Amino acid sequence: MHILSQLAIRHPWRVILLFAALSAAFGAGLRGLELDNSPESLVPPDLPAKLLLDRARDTFGGGDMELAALEGEIWTPAALEQLRAATEAVSGIEGVKRVTSLASAKRMEEEDGFLLVEDLLPENLDEEAVATIRAYVDNHPLYSGRLASSDGRYAAVIMEVDPESDMKRLNHEIAAALAETWSGPVHLAGTPALSGYILDTMARDIPRQLLLAILIIGLVFFVNFRSQRGVLLPLLTVLVALVWALGLGGWLGFKLGMISSILPVVVLAVGSSFTLHVLNRFYHELAAGVSRREAVLLATRETGLGVLVSALAAGAGLAALFSSSIPQIKSFGLLAAFGVFAAFLASSLLAPSILVLLKNPRRVMDPERPDAISRAMRAIGSWLLGARKMVLLAALLFLGLMLVFVPRIHAETSFLSYFPETAPPRAATELVDRVFGGSDNVILIVDGDLKDPELLEAIHRFEQKVATYPEVGSAASIADVIRELHKALTGSYGLPDSREGVAQELLLYQMSGDPDDLAQFMDEAATTAQVTVQVRSLPSGAMRDLVERIQSDAEKIIGPRANAVNTTGSTVLMLETMRLILHDQYVSLGLAFILVALFNAWLLRSWTVGLVSIIPLVLTVSGQFGLMGMFGVPLDTATALIGAIAIGVGDYSVHIIVRYLEELRRGRSTAEAARESVYVSGRAVFFTALAIGGGFMALLLSGFAPIQTFAKLMGFTVSATALFALTALPAALLVFVHKYGKQEVIQDA
Repeated sequence: MHILSQLAIRHPWRVILLFAALSAAFGAGLRGLELDNSPESLVPPDLPAKLLLDRARDTFGGGDMELAALEGEIWTPAALEQLRAATEAVSGIEGVKRVTSLASAKRMEEEDGFLLVEDLLPENLDEEAVATIRAYVDNHPLYSGRLASSDGRYAAVIMEVDPESDMKRLNHEIAAALAETWSGPVHLAGTPALSGYILDTMARDIPRQLLLAILIIGLVFFVNFRSQRGVLLPLLTVLVALVWALGLGGWLGFKLGMISSILPVVVLAVGSSFTLHVLNRFYHELAAGVSRREAVLLATRETGLGVLVSALAAGAGLAALFSSSIPQIKSFGLLAAFGVFAAFLASSLLAPSILVLLKNPRRVMDPERPDAISRAMRAIGSWLLGARKMVLLAALLFLGLMLVFVPRIHAETSFLSYFPETAPPRAATELVDRVFGGSDNVILIVDGDLKDPELLEAIHRFEQKVATYPEVGSAASIADVIRELHKALTGSYGLPDSREGVAQELLLYQMSGDPDDLAQFMDEAATTAQVTVQVRSLPSGAMRDLVERIQSDAEKIIGPRANAVNTTGSTVLMLETMRLILHDQYVSLGLAFILVALFNAWLLRSWTVGLVSIIPLVLTVSGQFGLMGMFGVPLDTATALIGAIAIGVGDYSVHIIVRYLEELRRGRSTAEAARESVYVSGRAVFFTALAIGGGFMALLLSGFAPIQTFAKLMGFTVSATALFALTALPAALLVFVHKYGKQEVIQDA
């Protein structure tokens, strides 16, 4: 810290120009920053289910399913003409790989020994043709209830879209095309639709949250310092840190998802506390009559130690997220830690350099002046002297109580859970689930001889079994196509009784129809099939149970006749995300605690002090997870960050420790050191908690339920950390740390 303080005092202009140049360089990377919240962005690229899904897409040419429910009386010539126009319109949109609707469906009939495969909708539609079409659809197992509702009030347009597409752009174009061609209401559901809505919400939320966080943090600084300088300088340092963090993400090609959309607020909230402590000391020294340059030197060198420890702890907590298996969380941890590092440099170099160049303010107010807050801190410090053991016992009881509820936490990764109950995507998804039996799908990849009638029969029996589940709407496979083909040729549903018969019927279809129609169900060599099970949108726990039942049924029914049967799909990827979140939570939390304790012990030169320093963090994190278990708050892609971020933002309590140790070095008793540390640093801790907590409250504006929950939990986090920093931490220092310097005496409580 001595080197940094000397740089700021001796070369202020060089420091300022260096920060300007680096900010311009990092800022250029902002142009490369993109948004992405697809299921693929949440799982490792080498995950077996992801590799299998990639293989399925390469083999069958499909994509993620998006389903549009077109509302209105569909069995009229005018409605079917509109449906035809809607199907053609969305088929021409870039990123839409395949469209299935009544307008693209085929009709198979036998005529004089020949198989006729024709479009379901003839070129000219009249009432008689519509009646014929309806009768055919009502008796078709792949069309009835899947492409048209049983009551004739809804028509489905099923789109398979490229998962690499810009979902925000894609869904805007799909919605516009359907609105232009269909006269009734349109309801969009499915993972791509939800992803597009999420990206729209993120694009709207991020600027609003950022602006509100700046206003709240600025207001806290004004209340503390009562000057423009005390507001603008801290905001400048955190904005520099934000540009560096986001710019680095752009240069590295990272994409922001729902998780990382909170990155700007995290960097602002955490980074703002660093400059607050530096300015606190600077104004305090000015009020004591010290020269401006000496005040800058003392603020950077002395208070800077606490800022350094706090920054390293915050960075370590956030960097621990880099150990996550989930790419979005991994990139968030890296960028957030880098943003904290940038905020530390800005508070320790840029802010002091500017302070050196500015004139002394006309009116200097001592931020450590006696006031209501200071008097409260003095009272707390005095009370702790006689209540130290009682406070530690209460903290231990609190820890035990919270740990009782931790096992009740469950994970939730369903996209639908991101939205409040009244959000349009939830209403659309619930409608599609009710009318068409599902807005999502589970994909089975079956490897084997698809010309084997017994394997085809096993696939059909599997479909019949899963169709009995209330959570399943329908299932489709090559077995259904061959059964329908067999009916057209023989007049009854069934399968050929020989391998040669299957091969002959497939050949007839390929000669009479479009061979590409079969490509979505099996490969050209007839050795790999795709079975699509349409399922309702469910909470993660219920979806996991359903997928396990589907996989179990597939292994029992299809497995004996196939070489391999495996499950994949966007739904399975989200379940894998849930599993990874639960696993990574323990790893990242444990790593974060270890890193914080190590950094604090190393910088403060005491293992005992290092362990004592994490007491507020342990109590806060246990409280977070205990409350989540108590009130049924799920662990999702947002709340999965709560522990590591709590450790990252909560180590501002180290300023209490630094002041306590400073007083011990001056020869004061432990009682005097505890009183003085709470009195002097307690006020800064209070305003730091206000600034950080206020910044996180901006996330309440989010359109995502998990982020709103995250904001509420962070409100508890900041408040609890401040409370424990002002009570349990000084009590532990009084009990365990009696001397600091060449010799340290540890006393067992």
